[in-house]
Amino acid sequence: MIPSANRLPRWWHVLVPARGSVARASDRLQAGLVLMVLLAALAAVPFSAAAGSSVYASQQAVSARELADYAPVTATLLADGPPVSVSGRSGAAGSPVPTDATWHSADGVRHVGKVDAIEGSHRGDTVPIWVDRAGVVVDPPLSAAAAVVNAVAAAAGLLFAGWLGLALLYGIAVFALNRHRMGKWQQEWFAIASRKTRS
Repeated sequence: MIPSANRLPRWWHVLVPARGSVARASDRLQAGLVLMVLLAALAAVPFSAAAGSSVYASQQAVSARELADYAPVTATLLADGPPVSVSGRSGAAGSPVPTDATWHSADGVRHVGKVDAIEGSHRGDTVPIWVDRAGVVVDPPLSAAAAVVNAVAAAAGLLFAGWLGLALLYGIAVFALNRHRMGKWQQEWFAIASRKTRS
């Protein structure tokens, strides 16, 4: 027979020992634990998917609200940005630095404040920013793609955490069962040794 075909009956006998088998009570308990862990792992999939769907719905609502309340505008720098500097072996430029700038909100009101300017920028350069209805600088709104990514990450993270927890619980249970079996073997070995010394 094909070797892979032999594995199915062998795994089935491991998971569900027959009544006439030499399996001990601890073996049957471990087989039951395997079945419970597998069923729980399968049940975690739709649960995680439902949680991810809930996260997506809430993130989508946040994205829609921010897209409605925020507007992109162009700010003009009132001062030079930070000087150009290269940090580390990668040769990457440093992070943007808050710099004085001015911009107009949707209602035409002029605002002055700090915006992030990249290194090497000069006074008079323009910087794209997002502002709320009051003209205050805000972070860019949550995009639809980011909402999907966050939902998928939440579902995958929850599923991984659930599977990891099940694996840890199963490992602890198997460790305890192995200690129990080792103790039984020791008792049997001592009993056999004592019988030999008496004879």
